[in-house]
Amino acid sequence: MVSNNDDDPPGAGLNCNLGHIFGEMAQPELERLTVDAIREYRASVALAEAARLERVAAEADPDCCPERRAELQRIHEHAEAEHRARQLVLNNLIDRLGYVPKVPAG
Repeated sequence: MVSNNDDDPPGAGLNCNLGHIFGEMAQPELERLTVDAIREYRASVALAEAARLERVAAEADPDCCPERRAELQRIHEHAEAEHRARQLVLNNLIDRLGYVPKVPAG
């Protein structure tokens, strides 16, 4: 279970939980998983930024209705939460691997 203690750093309980999952993986398998996680993290960053820009544009548009603004706010918050979750998993994978692998183009 992930800790909800405010004194713990973000992901402190996650590290222990993921250790059980990643601990038995062979180095090549862990590296492939880390490369995939890097790609997914980068995509989540792009999605969160696109959601933020759409929300900002809607807030500046006087013709945009409050319901649409609220919807875009929720979309942005969801994208940010997903981005942070992927970041925690990626950080754990990199810690376990011991280095940041090169990500092939494509």
